Amino acid sequence: MNKLVSTDTRWRIVGYLLYLDADSETYGPAGGATYGRLLKICSRRGEAGPRLLRTVLALLRLTGFVQAVRDGRDRRATLYRPTERMDGFVREWLGYGIAALETLEPDRGWARTFATDADLPRRFLLSGGRDHVEGRPIAELMPHTLAEFTAQAGAFSVIWAVLLASDRGHSPPSRSAIGKRYGLSKTQVTNVIAAGAEQGVFALDEAGEAAPTDLLRASIGQWIAIELAYYAIHMRPETRR
Repeated sequence: MNKLVSTDTRWRIVGYLLYLDADSETYGPAGGATYGRLLKICSRRGEAGPRLLRTVLALLRLTGFVQAVRDGRDRRATLYRPTERMDGFVREWLGYGIAALETLEPDRGWARTFATDADLPRRFLLSGGRDHVEGRPIAELMPHTLAEFTAQAGAFSVIWAVLLASDRGHSPPSRSAIGKRYGLSKTQVTNVIAAGAEQGVFALDEAGEAAPTDLLRASIGQWIAIELAYYAIHMRPETRR
């Protein structure tokens, strides 16, 4: 198993930050995304320690996705607030889910609601965040084989590269091409493909290039269905938690 921190772990930290910032009901208008609260959430399930959390927060500030400001109610505390750049990313990210729901349920008016309800992203982050933190994390519903495989860094990137090439009728992408597209080293890609072959999610041809197996397609399909159901529950206009 690759010991590098998985991309999923870093994204969970971002998700926790967005949830705490959105929870003005508990923490006031400025939200509650402090280092202490983030560390408490991350420590509950052993997802991240102080070093990784500080690194992710520093990178988010460096790339302009969050800014550090003093808490107006407690000047000793620092709040990590999403910037306009982060807000734009969140709307783009949610837009993909909305587009899928619109395709599946065109009569529900998902796209119209998303375009006209400016508070929907905050409510989604609040409702979904509470459900994740206080209940059962959605990640625990991921099919077992997929969850085990994607715990290593770069796994999802390799999965999408292999699936897209197969679905478009293209030859399997080379390790160098995958690494260049997703910012991975050739060694990382090689290790991911080898692990995927061992777990039955990739089939290798004579040249050692990867193709998706039926197990991978079934697992990805199940995971996408779970995620879309999660979106539908927490994006409803009446959602209030």
